[in-house]
Amino acid sequence: MKTKKIIALMLSLALVLGVVASCAGSTSESSSEDTTASTAASAAASVAESATDASAASTEAVTASDFTERTVATDVADEGDEVVIYGWNDEFPGLVNTYAPDVAHTEVITESNSYQAKLDQVLASGEDAPDMFVCDADYASKYMSSDNTIAVNDLGIAYSEFVNEMYKYTMVWATDDNNVIKGLAWQACPCGVYYERSLAEQYLGTQDPAEVADFFADWDTFMNTARDVNEKSDGKVKVVSDYSDVFRAYLNTRSEGWITDGQLTIDPVIEDYFDMAKALYDEDLTFQTGQWTDAWTGNAANKSTLTYWGPMWLSWSLNLRDEANPTFGDWGITSGPTSFYWGGTWMMASKYCDMKASVATIMRNIAIDKTNLQDMIDTNGEFVNNISLMTAVANDTTFGLDFLGGENPYGILLDTAINIDNSTVSKDDQAINDAFNTVVASYCSGDISSVADAEAQFQSAVEDLGLL
Repeated sequence: MKTKKIIALMLSLALVLGVVASCAGSTSESSSEDTTASTAASAAASVAESATDASAASTEAVTASDFTERTVATDVADEGDEVVIYGWNDEFPGLVNTYAPDVAHTEVITESNSYQAKLDQVLASGEDAPDMFVCDADYASKYMSSDNTIAVNDLGIAYSEFVNEMYKYTMVWATDDNNVIKGLAWQACPCGVYYERSLAEQYLGTQDPAEVADFFADWDTFMNTARDVNEKSDGKVKVVSDYSDVFRAYLNTRSEGWITDGQLTIDPVIEDYFDMAKALYDEDLTFQTGQWTDAWTGNAANKSTLTYWGPMWLSWSLNLRDEANPTFGDWGITSGPTSFYWGGTWMMASKYCDMKASVATIMRNIAIDKTNLQDMIDTNGEFVNNISLMTAVANDTTFGLDFLGGENPYGILLDTAINIDNSTVSKDDQAINDAFNTVVASYCSGDISSVADAEAQFQSAVEDLGLL
């Protein structure tokens, strides 16, 4: 089992590489010179400095020897006419068009709710199978651990090309049962707490990121903040839109995964989540919107919800970057009670791939090429999967994002990224998480009367999935 202590070994690399790396400076979402931006930049710089200082304590870095490397193919060639790419939206095809424009390719996009079913069908039959496809974090391990994907070494990509630069958790996630790396990610997804500055000023008495963090220092403090904001606003403002908004923060801090030695494990952290979710529900401290509903997203635009918890990609999902959003520029980012992550996208080649040279080019150009990764930072405000680049931008006092009022978020997020522990991840997590959240909803609504009964129903649901 990997531990946070092991992940922390990456810190020395961040220090060394951060010194020699350069950042392009201001982004298209240029830094602001107002007081808000100055305060935000100062706070973020302080966090980044802390992360850099912490890195000095480590003397070891991630190396290729941490993984099992196959013989790197030297005769990689294309045997077809174009790369067939499967995905669930146009994000990845857009990256291919931008960073690998000379690679002939076609895309097959399937709605996310049926994407895995489509993949499973074509990978089982081989008919219309893709050369490469992308997977979300919740189910990437399912395909990495199967024989439906091939190692990056089989594409001619050596570990030495990337292993010293990428966050270890993103590579651990991409390994099969033999510790062979089978996929690459261009992004890392550490999470922070997005907060609406004007609401924070009104109900917390401050909008400074470091001071706002104090209101979420631990879960008891979070609950006190939730009650206080609800009372002061007469229920018009909630600290989160739905109790599930903090689920990932609990999930990522478990010491054990869902299944251990064939038995369902209910980590103490999970029991804490039951209690917290129930309290938020019973005390009417959220809007009970559920994640991904129109109401949930809409609350990011109507000055009703103090915080949203997530990574950089969440800001697009919530339209925080849309200048037409009435709350554009009114957001900040700070830290929560714990380091956590959410999501990410991995590229992998299928066992049917006959365009290995071109697939290797796509992977290198999107996940390894530092010029392209820097461009993703500068043009999209992405948190890329490159330690030296992210360390550099975290310490760049000229960098800021307009939707965050000129704040540089990367110092806060860097501190989280270097502490990510994904040792509890398994290939069946998505199905188990879905079953768990269904049970939690029933418990909160009162359809299940006790935590013990909820756990029993959860056990039964996992058994029905054939996982025990």
